[in-house]
Amino acid sequence: MHEATEVFDVTGTENFNSTIAFNEAWKRNYERSDNGMPFRAGGRSSKAYPNGEDATWWLTEGPKMVDRWVQFRNDSGYQLFKLPDGRPAIEVEMNQDVNGVPVKAVLDRLFVTPNGELIVVDIKTGSREPASKTQMGIYAIMVEKTFGVRPVGGAYWMSRTGELTDTVNLDNFTEARLGSWVKNFEKAVMNDIYIPAPGFMCGTCGVNAACYVVNGKDSHKYPEITEGEASDE
Repeated sequence: MHEATEVFDVTGTENFNSTIAFNEAWKRNYERSDNGMPFRAGGRSSKAYPNGEDATWWLTEGPKMVDRWVQFRNDSGYQLFKLPDGRPAIEVEMNQDVNGVPVKAVLDRLFVTPNGELIVVDIKTGSREPASKTQMGIYAIMVEKTFGVRPVGGAYWMSRTGELTDTVNLDNFTEARLGSWVKNFEKAVMNDIYIPAPGFMCGTCGVNAACYVVNGKDSHKYPEITEGEASDE
């Protein structure tokens, strides 16, 4: 999905074919990710797609998502921000030190609205809008640290509907706040402290069968890590 939309964003050609672009991106990503393990289909099964959102579903619905992106780009009037080296702000990788911790972020798109405002846009292929805006807040901080400009807001573009969510103000996301988060996370990692954070994405996790937090079907086969056990190894 992302690679296919990137082709349009870069070329903007009138003879752009979403099916060809998506299929080529699908093939490249499939070959890169094929490690011999079976792929798992997400989503719910339906009469049309009894196997859920498998390859057949994506090869059918994927090009439609790309078409929606093309329509959004043509109708919105949003222009891609130009990076200092002249490249359009597509899949922008940013690496910064935050409170002594190296942080890497890859931003889907950085747009300039018709009103001249700078906003971050994250492309979502799932069916649910993320409840948290933290991801966009982190992007705003990283953009400011990297390029010296601060986005005023952020939004998610939902590929299944072709709609952009309401733009939210990101002023309350500060470098000091992010610095506190990443420092605490670093401390947890260094001390082998991993606190489960169950959510709706647990259903797509490749090892959920072994996870006791979601009552995985095989979780009883594995001993639970007790306090202090990991750090003693």
